[in-house]
Amino acid sequence: MAAAAVVVALVGGYFAFRPADSATPARAAVGSKAPGFSTFDLDGSSVRLAAALEDGPVLVNFWASWCVPCRDEFPMLARVHGRGVTVLGVIFRDEPENAREFMKSQRAAWPGLLDPQGRIAAAYSVAQRPGIPVTYAIDADGVVRERHLGPLTQADLDRLVTLITR
Repeated sequence: MAAAAVVVALVGGYFAFRPADSATPARAAVGSKAPGFSTFDLDGSSVRLAAALEDGPVLVNFWASWCVPCRDEFPMLARVHGRGVTVLGVIFRDEPENAREFMKSQRAAWPGLLDPQGRIAAAYSVAQRPGIPVTYAIDADGVVRERHLGPLTQADLDRLVTLITR
């Protein structure tokens, strides 16, 4: 789980978003390398996408505590996290205290990632419209295999996990 705590760099008092390398595209696209990112989780631990990928495939899920479909996805995500897949939950336009309380109530074992300037969301084309939840399936090589807009069903999640764990 230590390596699953992935992503953020605090530089000069603000969070920074940096591509993993110069070859990384500015925007996430299916079939391309996922944009790298570095941030902090709700506990203040540094989290990097690259570190999470060292453990294998990753689901990057954009969510908020006020988003009912996002809340409904948590039990399904809990069933796959740590079972060959790492879940990284990027908090989208939510108060850290509210996100922390919700994650604690759900006993979420994955990191809730801060994105205060919305740079991770922008790199992954997550915006107010069409909104959240949005989930990216990234294989162990760092390639985006699918972008799922809207709430996940169990069948959707099973398909995403199969795509990145083959």
